[in-house]
Amino acid sequence: MPDVRALADLVRRPLVTEKANRLLADRQYTFEVDPRATKPQIRAAIEYLFDVKVMAV
Repeated sequence: MPDVRALADLVRRPLVTEKANRLLADRQYTFEVDPRATKPQIRAAIEYLFDVKVMAV
């Protein structure tokens, strides 16, 4: 099991902007993440925390 605390620390908060709101129509979500996080880490964190399958980062 991944370290839940470490995964939660990678994803800081969802971004709420005009562009992010437009992307919601296409089921694309935006998050602020730790700048040191890699794409595989971000994918793993989102998939684990939200129980979804990430298509692209």
